[in-house]
Amino acid sequence: MQLCHFMLALSVGLSGVSAMPGTVVRHVKRITSATTRPVAGGHLWGRGDAGVSLDKTFSLAHGVRTWHGEPVGQGDVSERLATGRDLAGLAAPFAVVSVDDGGRLSVATDHVGLRHVYAVRGDGWAAVSTSARELADLVDAPLDRGSIGTFRLVGHHLGTSTPYAGVTKLGPGQIWRLADGELTTESYPRAAPEPGLMKTSAAVHLHADRLRRTVEGFLDAYPGGVLELSGGLDSRMVLAAIPPGRRKEFRALTLTYPGSSDLPVATSLARRYGMKHQTIDLCALEDVPPDVAYGAAVAAAVRLDAAGSPLGAAVLNWVERQVDPGPRLGGHGGELARGAYYLQRQHPRVEPVLVDRLARWWVWANAVPDEVLVPEFAAESREHTSRRLHEIFAGYQTDWLTAADEFYLTERLHRWAGLTLTDAATSIVVANPLLDPGVLAVARTVPPEDRMGSRYAVRVLDRLDPDLARLPLSSGLRPIALSRRITLSRQLGENTLRGFTNKAVGKLSRHLWRTSRPAAGVGTLARAVTVHLREYPDLLSPAADTGLLSGEWVERYLSGQAEASPATLDLLLNLVVAAR
Repeated sequence: MQLCHFMLALSVGLSGVSAMPGTVVRHVKRITSATTRPVAGGHLWGRGDAGVSLDKTFSLAHGVRTWHGEPVGQGDVSERLATGRDLAGLAAPFAVVSVDDGGRLSVATDHVGLRHVYAVRGDGWAAVSTSARELADLVDAPLDRGSIGTFRLVGHHLGTSTPYAGVTKLGPGQIWRLADGELTTESYPRAAPEPGLMKTSAAVHLHADRLRRTVEGFLDAYPGGVLELSGGLDSRMVLAAIPPGRRKEFRALTLTYPGSSDLPVATSLARRYGMKHQTIDLCALEDVPPDVAYGAAVAAAVRLDAAGSPLGAAVLNWVERQVDPGPRLGGHGGELARGAYYLQRQHPRVEPVLVDRLARWWVWANAVPDEVLVPEFAAESREHTSRRLHEIFAGYQTDWLTAADEFYLTERLHRWAGLTLTDAATSIVVANPLLDPGVLAVARTVPPEDRMGSRYAVRVLDRLDPDLARLPLSSGLRPIALSRRITLSRQLGENTLRGFTNKAVGKLSRHLWRTSRPAAGVGTLARAVTVHLREYPDLLSPAADTGLLSGEWVERYLSGQAEASPATLDLLLNLVVAAR
């Protein structure tokens, strides 16, 4: 199926002609060089592969297929979009578009909402695009202070909001229908119904079997794929789902950097199963000149619509240029099975005090400091974000740990990892088998208390491959030990006393002193970007002119008297791009 790299569709009803902002006409003239196709009440503009006309049905991500690897053609996609059935059966991340014979445009994204698509509505008119910035330019939308304030605390946006007022994102498991100036939203059903109550042992068998079929289907469809192999449990789970005799068909990819213990574990696994192994040393980022680092970060901010981590995306883009090409098999989405609750205890219901505690301990771990912002905005952003978190958690109407699961899937994974995967899926085929709806549905049948501390996930791993369940992770732990309940004796029995103490003290200090650990390579790139900004301070003028930043702090930063964390630099770069 044809891949479209950029798409913008505008539809106007009879009542909307006079209501459209003048910026719409000027903007449309600017993009008329793109391929065009009529839709009911307007036009669709798109840029696909060079020299290829825009089909009536096309994809916004590489490799539209089922979770078991079968390719899905245009006719099948058109039918699924028209009826709203079986869309969750397509593997995430995906987004597909179709224009029916009547000119109605339909666009749907995956059940997690990983592939980002945006819209803006007016009086009698509406527009849909792959770019939130394009839509903001279309209507000259102002910045959304509330959403930007949330980003500075959480590190991503919440729900369907964007940095631009009035520009929203298509939600998980939803379809937009655009025709004659109206944009409507529909939800489609999950592909896998909840299996209902079952014993944990039965869930383990069903989970492992479903995951194995999903991974094998991907391998059948895309031989010669690349497995992102670290020393952690999620990538171990994906590796275990590959039949031992077929593991050598994959190439392993591992990132290494000072202090990382992933490389020895990944190297040992690759050798054990005869896999070709490519390693990339992130220390080489030290050689990237400051001007190149800044240009890469700004380009990433543009690609992510000023809504993600431009430093993180720039690092990944640098890595991708060195990776041997091939479909990618990753481990996003393992937190649900692992019961990653960040020292939370079970409670029968969601309570405001629990939401506030989780926000302080985990959600705000990478917050931009108040001193970077004008005091009014700093206080406003905390109040707004706290209120939004309370609203989101209250809407789950479940026990506390289940609510934490839902927040991870529908907010953290959706908006944070989703932007990274959106960026990747436009250039390579990306597979995330741990997010198969059937796999998630089975995991949800297991009580959170039985999943906590990776106990359930390790039982699944042991079912898939007992050997891999007994080989140490990068932490030094043998996964099978995690199948027991978390106790001090278990921790000390599986780690050295020094290793256990260092890990515990590190987590506690990061909480007490509000320090964060940036993604590998991001700190290196941040230092280079800082050097460039201090040499060319006018580059920060668009961000400073938003009125959200403390002028005193900006002056101290540019003069070298204050430093900016990677999270702070992400905010500055996003504001430079978003301010347009």
